[in-house]
Amino acid sequence: MKQRSSFDYKMKRKVDDVFYEMSFTPGELEVADILLSMQKIEDEKRRTYNNIAHPAPQINIPNVVMENIYNPPDLPTIHGVTSNDILFCCKPFEKKLYPTDLEPGQRRLLLNKNHVETYFLPLLKKGEEDVRKGINVVVYDMQGNTFNLVFKYWSEKVYVLTGGRWVDFSRTHRLKAIENHVTVWMFRHSQTNDLCFALSVRKVQT
Repeated sequence: MKQRSSFDYKMKRKVDDVFYEMSFTPGELEVADILLSMQKIEDEKRRTYNNIAHPAPQINIPNVVMENIYNPPDLPTIHGVTSNDILFCCKPFEKKLYPTDLEPGQRRLLLNKNHVETYFLPLLKKGEEDVRKGINVVVYDMQGNTFNLVFKYWSEKVYVLTGGRWVDFSRTHRLKAIENHVTVWMFRHSQTNDLCFALSVRKVQT
């Protein structure tokens, strides 16, 4: 057993309603005093905080609320569509146009299946928007022209934007297979709450 110094200090501590005598050296007593002082400071801070009326914490909710959602500025400028008109905008994808995309008899733009299932479908309104039945959408070009099409899971195999107005879109922009690429965004219009698409076209130098 360790021999107690003649400089030991004694104090009593209550444990389970029984007082026990405890011994401290001067150094231990100094450390104990410091710890007690720190505890008193923390207790005082808590009392002061609890006595002050605090406003509700401010939560900054970013425009990007899911990993696959882009901020409106990531949508290119569309004539007649402001950033305030956009509730959210999904991550876009770019695709090369193939002859089947521009065949008048097909009347459809084939979409990237993996991209659609990863980024577009999770943002549909459950119970209201059924891509298997087809969802009426407004498609914008970069000039603000609109084309009413249908976003659909087609033939249980592929996702498309389909309808006669796709032929109008391709003619308006004089689209050519292989030479032209289109970038496809999906967004929801804040004024109508309708699902919309935006398509930008670029020509690839061959």
